[in-house]
Amino acid sequence: MIIATTGSLQAGPNAPIVYRGRYEDIFPMMAEDGYHGVELHIRDSREIDRGILAEQLKQNYLTLTSIGTGAAYGAWHLNIADHDAAVRRRAIECLREHMITVSPYHGLVIIGSMQGRFRDAGSPEEFVGNVEESLYALDRLAEQYDVTIGYEIMNHYESDFLFNIKSGVHFMEGHSFKRIGLHIDTVHMNIDESDLGNAIREAGVWVKHVHIADNDRYYPGHGHMNFREILQGLKDIRYEGALALETFCRPESRICGRKSLTYLNFMMEEVYGKEEE
Repeated sequence: MIIATTGSLQAGPNAPIVYRGRYEDIFPMMAEDGYHGVELHIRDSREIDRGILAEQLKQNYLTLTSIGTGAAYGAWHLNIADHDAAVRRRAIECLREHMITVSPYHGLVIIGSMQGRFRDAGSPEEFVGNVEESLYALDRLAEQYDVTIGYEIMNHYESDFLFNIKSGVHFMEGHSFKRIGLHIDTVHMNIDESDLGNAIREAGVWVKHVHIADNDRYYPGHGHMNFREILQGLKDIRYEGALALETFCRPESRICGRKSLTYLNFMMEEVYGKEEE
């Protein structure tokens, strides 16, 4: 399991992104602070230079674990549930471009905010139908590009559909997706799960990606999240994906990055033993 930090070329002051700026500037910081993996939050993959990205990742011994996609919903309201088929097509094309970006690393593309809300579709029934149709199209693309899609389980304040991991598992089991699984987030889990460890264990192989932060969305160790319970659940299901930090960059990016890694390495040694160092 790899601990990945988050980075973005542009992010708002309250966005839960640890490192912000040009890849040439932030990747050396990530490497110096001890990271080997990075999750990039990208509005549109066509806006970046994939050649420079690949070169900078290689120079700093980093791998691209995943891409966060929510900025496209915030900027252009792109979503896979929309009543307007043209919006859904643009959303799928945006996600396809992200697949191209992460494909050399066999990474994962997140569908969080881009799943949309009921109001985008007009009704709950249309929402579910449009999401299903879009996910099957994306599943075929994910096979083509040899990547995985993580459908994010978001709390009931931020989502209208699949509030907890159990409902996500039920949805996945009712479909024949080959490259789509669940993306879970400790902050969302803290709101809508009663037992974090058991929720993870019940999800089992459906867990494809994990966002990790303390209960207050600060760096792990800042609040009261039970990370032993979470890590034990991940150990029990033999999870081998990434733990990607989706935290506020407070009080400052590098303090947040270093404190997160120190704390998580300590907790992983307690749960997994020294071989996980």
